[in-house]
Amino acid sequence: MNKLELVKYLDEYLQIDNFQDSSKNGLQVDSEKIEIKKIGYSVDASTYIFDKAIEEKVDMVLSHHGIFWGHESVLTGIPFRRTRQLLNNDIALYAVHLPLDAHREVGNNVGLMHAFINMFGLQDGEYKVENFGEYHGSTIGFGLRFKNKIHISNMVTPYAEMMQLNKRLYNFGNKEYFSSIAFVSGGALSSAGDANKEGYDVLLTGEGAHQDMILAKELGQTVLIGGHYETEKIGPKLLAYHLRDKFGIEIVYLDEKY
Repeated sequence: MNKLELVKYLDEYLQIDNFQDSSKNGLQVDSEKIEIKKIGYSVDASTYIFDKAIEEKVDMVLSHHGIFWGHESVLTGIPFRRTRQLLNNDIALYAVHLPLDAHREVGNNVGLMHAFINMFGLQDGEYKVENFGEYHGSTIGFGLRFKNKIHISNMVTPYAEMMQLNKRLYNFGNKEYFSSIAFVSGGALSSAGDANKEGYDVLLTGEGAHQDMILAKELGQTVLIGGHYETEKIGPKLLAYHLRDKFGIEIVYLDEKY
């Protein structure tokens, strides 16, 4: 597919202009290539991810966490090394942060929520989806309330196990069963106060600061800490599969944490 047309489609589909984000969302590193035939998708944009991209002979890396975050005024150190690696191998980089967390079709949080709905067989009319988790003026997460209670142990097995999340369940609310859950991927344990205020039995997020864990315990807010990387794998995958199905672009997962 033509690179400029692909970038235009992604910008519009992901509505990147609607978000105030520290990430420079969109095409971060250009290439000489006109056509994009193969995309490597990833959570992060690192030198070892780009090693795999080179090995896989991709034309573009589609990443949730890019190289540039709005504070770079010079291109030195690690950002320079990463950019040089891409330029030397004529690979473009498209990065999308908050817009991918929030997207209603291919986002990280909608992916986590739909997996939950499907795993526990929730049917239309048995649950209610709500917006949850405001960040930089945008709502990026989801809340889910359902009629039939689920045993709290099911958050670990089978859900966290199936989703390949960290199994760090902190049952601060002493819940045996739960009937509501909020999803905010990445580093959003700071949402524990809002989850408690809005009456969610469980908050699923990736990670958070020590003081946020203290607050969650004080509030009696049960949390599943699934891992930052682990909770943000699903969005890039859903987006890549969307591009494959819509445009016939070959895709490959650049699976490398650290």
